[in-house]
Amino acid sequence: MEANTNNQQIQYVQVTPQSAAAPANAQKVGRILSNAQKDVFKWAAVISYIVGFIYVKYGIENSGIVSRFPYLGRLIFAIVFVACTEVFAYKIGVTYDSLREKKKSFIEPAIYAMCIVLQSLAYALWGTHEDWAFYQFVLWHFSFVYYVLARTGTLAAGRSGLMFIIDSFQGFITVPFANLFLRINAIFKKGEMDDELYESEQPAKKINKATVITIIVSLVIAAIVCLYAVAELTSASETFAVLGDKFFNYLDYFLKQKFWDYIWENFVMLIVSIPVGAYLFGLVGGSLFRDKPYYRIKDFEEDSRSYHLLPSYSAYIVIGSVCFVYALFLGASINDFIAHKGLFAESAPEACQRALSSFWSLIRVVLMNFAVIACSCIFSKKALWEEKGTRILATVLFIFALGFAIMAAFNLMGVYVGYYGWTPRRILSSWVVMNVIAWCILLIIRFYKKIPAAQIGIILAAVSFSVIDMFKF
Repeated sequence: MEANTNNQQIQYVQVTPQSAAAPANAQKVGRILSNAQKDVFKWAAVISYIVGFIYVKYGIENSGIVSRFPYLGRLIFAIVFVACTEVFAYKIGVTYDSLREKKKSFIEPAIYAMCIVLQSLAYALWGTHEDWAFYQFVLWHFSFVYYVLARTGTLAAGRSGLMFIIDSFQGFITVPFANLFLRINAIFKKGEMDDELYESEQPAKKINKATVITIIVSLVIAAIVCLYAVAELTSASETFAVLGDKFFNYLDYFLKQKFWDYIWENFVMLIVSIPVGAYLFGLVGGSLFRDKPYYRIKDFEEDSRSYHLLPSYSAYIVIGSVCFVYALFLGASINDFIAHKGLFAESAPEACQRALSSFWSLIRVVLMNFAVIACSCIFSKKALWEEKGTRILATVLFIFALGFAIMAAFNLMGVYVGYYGWTPRRILSSWVVMNVIAWCILLIIRFYKKIPAAQIGIILAAVSFSVIDMFKF
């Protein structure tokens, strides 16, 4: 690492063996930080130890603060984490106005923060829903990661959308692990690197070791003198003797039992919280320091440019064949529906079993259509919606997809739930199918009008899950 001083500001740069000999060619990887902002990094690094401990104790272990609300700790962690991130970002200069000026999404951070609070409040009020525990835990963490990336302006495209997988990988893996030692670097000053990294306007005041030793010895002597005085004065006052006995009894109880119980209870959590806190600080601090994503949508477009090989007629062959199969299936399903008076089988129980077995098959077919669109963006010379013929074909494909999604919704909510009633798992399945229907509609609209369909779809999924999670079931 090198630090170049200019008007009392430090520019962090990454030094390779080649660039060490030629600092002028060194690659810039971070923002310019003033001395005050470096102090913010130090304080944030210290606070991350506390935040990491709160997460380990209450975010994973579920050690209830109040017995009636065993998951209240997750709500406290969520509030503390969001509040610390907001203050950290604001002090570094990443405000909502700055996000707007850089043409990055400045509404999404507030939306994802709201999702975090709603999901955490649901944890505090109802705990985990039956059959939802895994999905609640995973989406809770996704909300945190997406909130941090949106708040720091480091989403690959500047907003959520088609780069969802890359954003998730960067948020969970790349950013925190690449900055895993950033907290140590921010707090401690060791060696030549830190002398340059934390150069200040005024020389730092150093505490003499002799002064520290003098203070410690003085405190020990003061404790001995005070204990001796208390022991002697108890014979002079009955009330003072009672107070002294209570104090020494509690001190004896604390040191012999309560203190050690508390230490052993939290020792493992304290140890585990150190790398967890470093991970959390690496995610937030690393995103703020770098000021840009590790992998941007422009990088993806450049890297995938060589794969744009397939001509438009390949889309006609692939999608046309799939649409033909879909048409045969849809015709057969409509025939069953009419023949059996509104059911896809001869009896209600049989229809329920068929609905259950066919639901996820229909959903997987619809998701395959989304995969076709994603592959067209990578391998086709032009995206399907850029030419009139392929756009019409893609529209037909997703009209079929929409029909399948509606059919899956009818099988689930109209037939199966209507016969057997609601359960937490069926509520979750209904949430999935309703989002799939919304995505199909958004994509069909996107074929003819330029809208942020992927961004709207992701936000809709996050908000709808958070709202449903708030209900007791």
